[in-house]
Amino acid sequence: MNAITSGIYGGGPFYSGGCAVIDDLKGSGYTTVVAWAVHVKASGDLVFNDPTIVSRGQYVGDSAWPGLLAALKQGATSVNRLLISIGGWEVGDFPNVKALIFPNPGNYPDNPQIGSNTILYQNFQALKNAIPTIDGVDFDDETLYDQPTTVAFSQMLNTLGYQVTFCPYTNVSFWVDCLYQLNTATPNLVTGFNLQCYAGGAGNDPQHWITAIQEKMVSGFDAKGFVYPGLWCIHNGCDSGDCPDRISSQFSSWRPDGIQGGWIWLYDDIQKCEDSAACGSGVSMNAAAYASAIVTGLG
Repeated sequence: MNAITSGIYGGGPFYSGGCAVIDDLKGSGYTTVVAWAVHVKASGDLVFNDPTIVSRGQYVGDSAWPGLLAALKQGATSVNRLLISIGGWEVGDFPNVKALIFPNPGNYPDNPQIGSNTILYQNFQALKNAIPTIDGVDFDDETLYDQPTTVAFSQMLNTLGYQVTFCPYTNVSFWVDCLYQLNTATPNLVTGFNLQCYAGGAGNDPQHWITAIQEKMVSGFDAKGFVYPGLWCIHNGCDSGDCPDRISSQFSSWRPDGIQGGWIWLYDDIQKCEDSAACGSGVSMNAAAYASAIVTGLG
């Protein structure tokens, strides 16, 4: 069995929080940090939530950000992987990616435009050049669900040196079919499913996804070690979501499934609620407490 891993998604604080946020993450116990979200505009520009970070093949974001992200994996730190997330609820990222990869609808789904002469390639190359510490791209497609687009986009990113993970909350057959096609052509291109088990994915059972992957993939594929469920910390005015003890209990219940890691949504909410005592007087609700809850639950 692989070592237990723990991850955390975060938005604005990862860009504007400075060294305090980076130091907090380094000492938290998380092995994976996911910066949410990079949006792909119709022009191909890349935007991190609000600020444009790449345009016309050039990094134009905060000049300090590459150094801050690089520091995540330097010195005394638990972090060994950095991902960027693309997509989310009611955003146009993947429709925009489709239009950029298949600019001539008459050729769809043949002849995807993913070469070095395309703006999508050039912008993700510029991002990789500016922030080489980014290991991969996490696909949070909640809008398009188009297999040719997902496959071609993944293959383009792979040529640039990015890993790819999927972050589904529904549509199991779509995600498993994409995994199968990509893994058949390029084994290990997709490195995991970060399964949403909160909000729209609250009813997800990781075992259901594990079984679907096992049935589709070749014998010997480690489906149990491929699915990483995620839960939502206390949020929404600090009266919704899960406390660390509840998260630990939930991961403990998943341990017999062979789950080897998990993640927390969302660092921004931890910052807002860690001093609220919403989980009881004296109960730690900081980032490290949530990381510990995952590892403790999985034993």
